Amino acid sequence: MEGLRIFQTTAGILVALFVFYGMDVRRKGGAHDFVAPIWQALLKLCAFSLTVAFAGIAMSATHTSAIDWSALAMMAAGTAFVVAAKRALGNAHTFTGQFLGKPRLVTHGVFALTRNPLYFGVFLCEAGAALFVAHQAPELFPLSHPYGFAALAMALAYAVAFNWSMALNEARYLQDCFGDAYRQYQARVPFLIPSIRLKKEIE
Repeated sequence: MEGLRIFQTTAGILVALFVFYGMDVRRKGGAHDFVAPIWQALLKLCAFSLTVAFAGIAMSATHTSAIDWSALAMMAAGTAFVVAAKRALGNAHTFTGQFLGKPRLVTHGVFALTRNPLYFGVFLCEAGAALFVAHQAPELFPLSHPYGFAALAMALAYAVAFNWSMALNEARYLQDCFGDAYRQYQARVPFLIPSIRLKKEIE
């Protein structure tokens, strides 16, 4: 049971960090919309639903296995990327689906490993949470879990598709704004999957 308590405590800390750093929905001054606010609101609903589902199942679990700990490790790595990216962006951060009229090109820290550390971190968290829920839910909710799976799968599919689309939109926007500086950064740093070695920061 001690292992379960450690697991649940760690899961709670990760959820708190992800909500604070990854779900910062405050609109920044000077922000504009890539897509209509209704689609951003739907993303917020999906993200909230997925987070609550993971937290609820984690707190309801009666035991953990290597699969669950592997899922938690994925989420820990993803949360680390999200936190590091948010701190590196500072005031340059906007909620997904929005952009700043006067952006700043950030290439230091975790942005020297991947051009989209926030999205990479979110995808890792989503993959880890999906693995954990898929492993635990059938035992915890043997009768209702297929319906819950269907609802969560739709929320996850929308969140992944939305975030991927916004990552592409942001890349095009930054290229328009920064031209050669962004193209040089683009040539050195991968779009999503982090590079093995640190890249030289663009001046």
